[in-house]
Amino acid sequence: MSRFASHLQRSRARGEQPKHSSPQDRERPQLRLVRRGGAPPRLRLLQSGEEAFREILERVDRARERVEIRAFVWRDDETGNMLASALLRAANRGVKITIRKDRKGANYEYYAGTHQSFFHKQIDLTQRLQTYFLHATYPKPRGSFRQRPNVLAQALLAHENVEISCDRRLHDHSKLYIFDERSVVLGGMGVGDDHRKEWIDVMVALDSPELVARLRGRLSGELPFDASRRVDFLVHNLDQPASRGCPLLGQRLALIDSARRSITVAMAYLGDARFGHALARAARRGVPITLLTSAMSDFLGAINRASCDKLLLAVGNERVRVAMLPAPMVHAKIMVIDSLIADVGSANFTPLSHGTYSEVDLFVRDASFAAQLESLVHRVAARSEQMLGRVRRNWLYEWVERAIVAGQSFHGF
Repeated sequence: MSRFASHLQRSRARGEQPKHSSPQDRERPQLRLVRRGGAPPRLRLLQSGEEAFREILERVDRARERVEIRAFVWRDDETGNMLASALLRAANRGVKITIRKDRKGANYEYYAGTHQSFFHKQIDLTQRLQTYFLHATYPKPRGSFRQRPNVLAQALLAHENVEISCDRRLHDHSKLYIFDERSVVLGGMGVGDDHRKEWIDVMVALDSPELVARLRGRLSGELPFDASRRVDFLVHNLDQPASRGCPLLGQRLALIDSARRSITVAMAYLGDARFGHALARAARRGVPITLLTSAMSDFLGAINRASCDKLLLAVGNERVRVAMLPAPMVHAKIMVIDSLIADVGSANFTPLSHGTYSEVDLFVRDASFAAQLESLVHRVAARSEQMLGRVRRNWLYEWVERAIVAGQSFHGF
C-alpha cells in the first residue's frame, strides 16, 4: 500500500476528512504514488530564461513538419520578435505552425515591459479599462500603450503555413511548445524579455514521441493521470466537458499529503487556502518545508505575503522556512516531494489555477531531476530574506487583490 493510501486510510479510520475535501474532491480517483522501475525518458531542466529560449529557438530551427505553441503572454519586444522570426523562417521552409495565444494575457502585455502586445494590437474598451486599473493598483512608469504595427506579426498572420488563434479570451495559462510530435518544452515562462532576461523560472524539455502522445491524451481527457508512471502530466483543461471539481487540485494536494521527508516549493503566486492548510498539516506531522516566493511579486503580492504569514502563524518556523526574494521576481511554479516527486509547470497555488485557467504541469518521479529542482530553489532561497515569526501584511492591498481574483474568476477580468 502506498504512503498516500495509508495516510488516507488512517484518516478515515479516525473519522477525519481532509480539510481540502469537498464533495467533488471526495469523489475524485485517489492518487497512489507507486514506484515503478525503468530509466526515465530524456528530459532536461532549463534553469534560466536565456537557456530556455535558446533551446526553444534551436528546436524551432530544427523542426521539419510542425510546431505548436500555447502562450498566455507574448510581448512585442526582443524576445517576442526573436521567436516570431524563427517561426517565420520555419513556415517559409514548409513547417506547419499552430499558435494558440490567449487574448486574456494582453492586459499584462499592455501593462508592463514595452507595453506592446505582439498579436493584440486592437485594444477594446474593456481591456483598456482593465489596464488602467492595473496601473492604478500596481503603479509603474506608464508610458503609452498605444500599439505599434509589427511586420513580423502581420507576416505570421498572413502566412499560409501558420494557423493562429488569438482573438478569444481562452483562459489558457499553459506554456507549451510541441515539435514534430517528437518533443515538448513546457513550464512557467511567457514570451517576453522579463521572462528571458530577468525572472526566476524554469522550463523542461522532453524528447519522447510517446510522451507527446501521452500529453495529447491527457489534454483531450482520453487518458487519466497515472502516478505510477515515471513521467506524466497534471492537467486542468477548460476545453474538455466539465468534470466534477478540478483534478489538478486534488492531485497536487494529494502530493503534499503524501510527503514524509520534505517539501520544497518555489511559487510565483499564492492565495489558495487549501494549499496553506495542506502545508500546515505536513508541518504538524514533522515534514520540513521550504517555501520560496517573491518579497513583492508583480501581481497579488499582498496575498502572497498574507499566505506566508498565515502559514507561519499556524505552525511557526520550526518546520517551515519561508524565503522571500526581494528581486528579481520568482515566477517559477515548482514543488518537490520527499526529494523524489517533482511537479513543475504553469499552475500556481491560486484559486485561478484550479478553476478559472487551463494549466499544464509536468509530473516526474526521479530523484536526480528532483535534486536539480531542489538545488535551484535552495540556491535562490539562500540569498532571500528569511521570514522569522510574522510577515508584514498590507490589509488594504490584500482586500483589493482578493477582489481582483474574484473578478477574474467570475467575469474574465
